[in-house]
Amino acid sequence: MKEHSYTIAEVAKMLGVSPSTVSRAMNNSPGVSKAVREKILDFVDEIGYHPNTIAQSLSRGTSNMVALILGDIRNPFYSDLAFYIQRHLTEQGYIVTTFNSEYDPDKEAQYMRIAQQYSYGGIILVTVNSEAADKYLTNMDIPLLMVNRITSNYDGSLVVTDNFQAGYIATRHLINLGHKEIGFISGHHQSSTASYDRYRGFRQALSNYHLEYREEYCSYNKDWRLETGYQAAEEYFAKDADSRPTALLLANDLLAIGFMDYCGSHGIKIPEELSIISFDNIEYANLSQIQLTTVSQHVELMSEEAAQLMVSLMTKSQVEPKRIILEPTLVIRKTTGPCPGM
Repeated sequence: MKEHSYTIAEVAKMLGVSPSTVSRAMNNSPGVSKAVREKILDFVDEIGYHPNTIAQSLSRGTSNMVALILGDIRNPFYSDLAFYIQRHLTEQGYIVTTFNSEYDPDKEAQYMRIAQQYSYGGIILVTVNSEAADKYLTNMDIPLLMVNRITSNYDGSLVVTDNFQAGYIATRHLINLGHKEIGFISGHHQSSTASYDRYRGFRQALSNYHLEYREEYCSYNKDWRLETGYQAAEEYFAKDADSRPTALLLANDLLAIGFMDYCGSHGIKIPEELSIISFDNIEYANLSQIQLTTVSQHVELMSEEAAQLMVSLMTKSQVEPKRIILEPTLVIRKTTGPCPGM
């Protein structure tokens, strides 16, 4: 069949179905039988029909495109989050474009402008926290959902783990094992409210159990990568033994696994010599050679809640801002143990 620039109405007429049926079939939306869907998809492939999504969005004033802006797609937590959000939204007929900001507020702003320019129907923001972000978050005319982040002037919809509680229960677990000298290693607090809230929970647990906070046990100038965890371990073990804690919280699993890699290559026994606990419960944390004690953010549940709330915001079934706070869960494996000498 000769290729021609068809409209969806022409395609529907040739197939003997409604334009909405063609649209649902092409977007993999419910309400179309498998046989009809296959017939439509085979036909549009044959005639070379490709709908102009942007033009359709402009004509009807809405769009089924969602911009998902992540801090670092290389982080398994973010890649899992992106996978499940996309799966949930695709099942409902939405198209997800993923952007990687690399924790750069300027890139984040650029991607948000792109979403506006190309008439995206919604934005899911899973990236940096900064004062620079606030100025454009409050002026968006697209439905916006924040996931795993809170900025000081953002009062819109969000889905987030109770990271204060995550930091508290992680620290309490170490205290219950007899540790009194506990340190905390994380990335810059300015780039992550999740990390800062975990730190606040850590400090509160120390205070509640009448333990001293020691600045020399802590480091807050890192980023969130595997190699940074290794470097943090190099710095940690370069210190005099009397200046080291008996247990460490690391702000995410990648940092912890990098730290443990150094320990393994230098004959340092975990948890016999040092207990380690972290956050996220990524898939690698459960590998037999790692068995990392961590605090789960329930990434699948977070993704499902985010996808459903985004749909509600885009369809305007949810008008007022909604905040969903998920409870963290301590996952005890083999990197935490009794304080040495007990």
